[in-house]
Amino acid sequence: MEQVQPIILAAGAANRFGACKLLLQYQGKTLLQRCVDTVTSMQLPDPIIVSGAWHRQLEETHPELDLREHHGWRGGMGSSLAFGIRLLPEQYDAALVLLADQVAICTADIASLLAEWKKHRGIVCSYYTERRGVPAIFPRQLFPRLEGLDNDRGARGILRDQHADVISVPVANAAIDIDTPEDWRAYGEK
Repeated sequence: MEQVQPIILAAGAANRFGACKLLLQYQGKTLLQRCVDTVTSMQLPDPIIVSGAWHRQLEETHPELDLREHHGWRGGMGSSLAFGIRLLPEQYDAALVLLADQVAICTADIASLLAEWKKHRGIVCSYYTERRGVPAIFPRQLFPRLEGLDNDRGARGILRDQHADVISVPVANAAIDIDTPEDWRAYGEK
């Protein structure tokens, strides 16, 4: 059986939010814990969590989580993803990449991505707001390319390459993320 290792990207400074948004509470849990719980409820390995700007605060709140501090987090999402990919043990055939601030992602969304991965074993990504994005699953053969990322666009170039063999799965929940206090008021205070 091929193994998929979740990587949760949680390294950014949240400049537009103005505070550590991953510690916001929603239905009794922090946004980071909700993301972790979604993944672990799927019988996937415990996620590698790439932290950065707010590492100390996240670690103090969640000492039980596998937080890996990326000192180069200022290099952007691509740099954080590259860091996470370099941490993967050899036995994993693919990486499931998630963003901790995509608060509406649920187990059904992850299950849809995994079902497509089992069929195709290639790149499988979410499709929302008329574009490809994360959560996404990247096969091991793509790891060297992912390890070379160093910008704030993450794997966007790979996912949106019209010539790449990418399976897109409709995941409307992926469009909901928390970038600003207004986003939080619209989602978190319902």
